[in-house]
Amino acid sequence: MFVPMTVVDSAETDTDRVDGQADGHVDSRPDGGKKNTMKNIFNKVLSSSGSLPIPMPFAPDEHLLLQPPSEKVPLIIYDKEPSSIIAYSLSSPDYSSQLEQLTQDGQDTSTTRGGRNNDLGASPSSLDIDAGKKTSSVLSFFRGTSREKSPSRLGGVLGKYSVDSVKYMPRLDPDTAEETDGAVYAGPDLEVRKPPKKEGPDINQHIELQFSDSSARFYCRIYFAEHFQKLRRLIFPSGEERYIRSLSRCYTWMAMGGKSGLTFCKTQDDRFILKQMSRYEVQSFMDFAPHYFSHVTKAFNEKKPTALAKILGVYRIGYRNTQTNAALKQDLLVMENLFYNRDITQVFDLKGSVRNRLVNTSGKRVDELVLLDENLLKSSIDSPLYIRPHSKFVLNSAINNDTHFLSSHIVMDYSLLVGLDTKRNELVVGIIDYIRTFTWDKRLEMVVKSTYSQWGGQGKMPTVVSPELYRKRFLQAMNRYFLLVPDQWTGLDTVVN
Repeated sequence: MFVPMTVVDSAETDTDRVDGQADGHVDSRPDGGKKNTMKNIFNKVLSSSGSLPIPMPFAPDEHLLLQPPSEKVPLIIYDKEPSSIIAYSLSSPDYSSQLEQLTQDGQDTSTTRGGRNNDLGASPSSLDIDAGKKTSSVLSFFRGTSREKSPSRLGGVLGKYSVDSVKYMPRLDPDTAEETDGAVYAGPDLEVRKPPKKEGPDINQHIELQFSDSSARFYCRIYFAEHFQKLRRLIFPSGEERYIRSLSRCYTWMAMGGKSGLTFCKTQDDRFILKQMSRYEVQSFMDFAPHYFSHVTKAFNEKKPTALAKILGVYRIGYRNTQTNAALKQDLLVMENLFYNRDITQVFDLKGSVRNRLVNTSGKRVDELVLLDENLLKSSIDSPLYIRPHSKFVLNSAINNDTHFLSSHIVMDYSLLVGLDTKRNELVVGIIDYIRTFTWDKRLEMVVKSTYSQWGGQGKMPTVVSPELYRKRFLQAMNRYFLLVPDQWTGLDTVVN
């Protein structure tokens, strides 16, 4: 008992002696100098005059200190990866609560309109955007004057290669291969019906979110949030969590063959492609979206083939980083990567035109280029693209249905993207770039090119024509490009007859 008491008393005595040294008294003990040195070191470290700021261990464009939006999917926002902003937004509790309210509002509104749920076949008139609110909200965000943490939703609205399948829709009724009217499909449990007339107030269709950390503020508008979520549930069986994980990381992708000058990104798992949208494309999509949801849903539920490359989401993202002075605002669409998990050795972008549709391949690797119509015609001399009868029937049916749908909504200038998968001995096809409608600039371009074609164009049809004429030219060309090779069943109907 005596020993510990002696230690405590000794410590207190030492402290007093150290304090005495700080007051100018000299400590005669042998270790007094060491204690004095330690105290001076601590004074320098802890004093305000001698302290140094501790640098942030993370890069200024990486935001690891944001509150985790979900326990299931850990997410970090990167300034140079726009998909990470989308993934964070889709994982946030605020998005879930707004989406739940959006679904409830839609059910209540559809009930007052006659007791039917609009599902993916909502009336186009109910999906308009309140342009005034949209503009003011975005501008206030980038000016830093917005006071809302999370604004409410905006109101309104081929040779040895063979094709064994167009794999989205395996079965087809030949008698119903083409759409015959403008009906809109309401969902798996409802009948086909015409879009209802607009009654009562508009249904909110878009969700806006804002969030921030100590150095940056972020913004994300999710267009047609409920409709896209239902569509992903229908055609993307891996689920919403897998979709968010894919979007969590991306990289800038130099898409070969693109002439728009807009940026492309690809998710790191290679599953999705993000394409920047121009202002005109966004405006066109606002009108086109309800018909797109209806067409894809109808094709899926009725087991009709479709070749449209699926759009799984459209977003407007933005951020302002006060530490790096970087800022960005972009409209993006997320679409499936047609060549995901494929070994593609050659790619063609086909429009059905032979005017200015030739890529110079001299001195270049063909597998690094996106070839065009004239390249395909030249290569077909030595190595035609043969497909079996059932494959050509499915392919023609899909292209016929899709182009009929697109031309009925004055959409044109789309392409058929074709990839040769050598390992599986298959063609991978999909219609892309189908959201731009036949606007006044396209009409003007058609007139100019038609005049040139008549006077000096050697009789070739211009590349820009009306939507219906574009469709006819497209169908005829695709039928010529993919040649039919007989199989053991060819001619059997003639023998039976």
